[in-house]
Parts: sequence; structure tokens; C-alpha cells
Amino acid sequence: MMAEACIGLALMALAWILISYSLFLANNDIRTEMAARYAAWHQGASGDGTAVTASQVDQYFFFQSGLSTVSSVPPALIGDVITGNMPADSGNYSPDSSGGDGPFKVKVTFGVSDPNSSSNPFPFDLLKTHVPFMPDSMMATYSVSSTCQWDGTGETWRSPGKALEGIWNTLKDTVTSTIKKML
Repeated sequence: MMAEACIGLALMALAWILISYSLFLANNDIRTEMAARYAAWHQGASGDGTAVTASQVDQYFFFQSGLSTVSSVPPALIGDVITGNMPADSGNYSPDSSGGDGPFKVKVTFGVSDPNSSSNPFPFDLLKTHVPFMPDSMMATYSVSSTCQWDGTGETWRSPGKALEGIWNTLKDTVTSTIKKML
């Protein structure tokens, strides 16, 4: 009976560690989605293409600081979407210096690069626990990331009057450019 209790408790401990870890990453996966949307929106709506920093993202979206990174990645233009030549999300990308003309695509990553580091916060240090008579409980996934793209526009319509004014200006510019092309 004692042997069964020890095996059962070891299995329960392993399940508790895996469930805590999975819920932690699932929660932070949702938070990276929100942070990527915010970062892309901020870069497009700021008017000058100013990107958010990792500390700003930590402050607004994550409970732990120092575990997130924010990077600009090549945006997918409409021609890329039609031809299927989507740019890779790897590597950094610097938008042109023309300001907030976008589009802007931002990748937010939350997690650790080295799970064996001694400074890793919960629950990464729990995954180094070795349950007796069980295999190692180290997981292969230590971070979650999300990307979001936002078209650059320095003027977001924050009231019905501004929305009508923006629609009117867009229609007027379209008609004017069409007439100029016809002449």
C-alpha cells in the first residue's frame, strides 16, 4: 500500500508540474497575442512609426518583467499575400524612414532562451525537479510568441465626426486621383 501511495504521489506531482506549466504558457500565449496587437497598433497609430519597448509590453501585459522581447519583422504586403510569397518572421526589420506609413508587423515573444539558467522564475525552476522513479520532466517549449500586422496611419478615428471626416477625405482623394489619371 505504501509503494502504491509513493507511485501515486509521484504521478500526481508530475501531473501538477505539467498542468502548472501548460496553464502558465497558455495564459502567456494569450498575453503575447494582446501585446503583439498593441505593439503593432502603437507603431502604426503613433504617426511616426515609434515602436514599443519590451519594458512597456511587460508593464501592460505580463506579470513577470524581463522575459519578453519585441521585434519588428517584415510585413506582408498585398502582393505577397496574392502570390503566396509571405516574408519570414525571423530576423529584425527596420521600416523605412518615411514615418508612420507602414504597414508594421511586430513579433512579441515571452519566455526564456536558456531553461537551465539559475535565474529562471516560476514555473521553469519547477521543471528541473526530478520525481523519483520517473523520467526527467524537462519540456521542449520554453517560450510563446505572436505576431500582428497593422497598417500605418497616424490618424485613428476616435469620434463619429472624425470618422466621417476621414471617409470624406478618402473619397475626395480617390476621386481626385482618378480624375487626374484620366486627364
